[in-house]
Amino acid sequence: MRDGWGRGRAGLDLDRHAVARLVRTAMPDAAVTAAEPLSGGLANTNLRLVLDGDPGQALLRIYQRDPAQAEKEAALHRLVAGRVPAPRFLAPPATDAESGLRFAILEWMPGEPLERVLPALHPAGLRALGRSIGRTLAAIHAFAFPAAGFLDGQLRVMHPVAGGRDGLLGFLRRCLVDGIGGDRLGSADTAAVLAFAGPAGDRLAAWEARPCLVHADFNGSNLLAAGDAVSAVLDWEFAFAGWPAFDFGNLLRPPAGRLEGFADAVAYGYRAAGGALPDDWRRLAMIADLYAWADFLARPDATDALVRDAVAMVRTIVAEAG
Repeated sequence: MRDGWGRGRAGLDLDRHAVARLVRTAMPDAAVTAAEPLSGGLANTNLRLVLDGDPGQALLRIYQRDPAQAEKEAALHRLVAGRVPAPRFLAPPATDAESGLRFAILEWMPGEPLERVLPALHPAGLRALGRSIGRTLAAIHAFAFPAAGFLDGQLRVMHPVAGGRDGLLGFLRRCLVDGIGGDRLGSADTAAVLAFAGPAGDRLAAWEARPCLVHADFNGSNLLAAGDAVSAVLDWEFAFAGWPAFDFGNLLRPPAGRLEGFADAVAYGYRAAGGALPDDWRRLAMIADLYAWADFLARPDATDALVRDAVAMVRTIVAEAG
């Protein structure tokens, strides 16, 4: 689904000298022999580096959207190390004195993006990978927080958020009534989603008992697979303290959620690893995903393709999750 969205902001076009300067700032002994821009990211610039010497390859990540997220990502990678497959930061986040760019150099992880792997899998392989994804998600959600909210660079909850009816309705009103999202969605659909959100938020509250770590961008572009197992979870900049439904809603957006047996395999792996799911978890996951689609609609830099998909998904959720 993300393939046609395009970027809200252009990726940075760095020449070899600029790349070498950034790398020297963080890793003075490293020499770059090649740098290749990576596709897939919609907010930041990522390049695959080939280094002369150990470790051979690395990822250069430049934080365009919000440079302050570099410290939070580094702290999260330290938190989950050994329990969730995530790349190590090879050096602490740094700032380039000449350009002012905030960046980090991360371990290069093996595997192929899930969005490329899933369509080619036979049923047994699809189920095996789904179970691995479920186990990985349970490991992420095992990290508890004292309250729900957005995290700072030390993983403290600095901006608490509400759940249930008040949280969902409040967020939708900010995006669709106070923001520009309602103009894009249309008045009839805006009224329908706001009427839906009150009872839906009450239902969602039943799955919001304990705040936990939420990746918040847990989808086929940020999961790498090697064989029938997850090899890496990437791009943690949107992570926050919240509830499991957010990650399930993101993961099971089309087309992944429509692959026969995939969602059931994810649920099996999640429960086997100690995660708890309510009986109607799939509908609740769709409801939680309204937060993301409303946010997309309210973004000033949203592309036409993203707006089109967001409108279609809001309509689908209201029709199917009632």
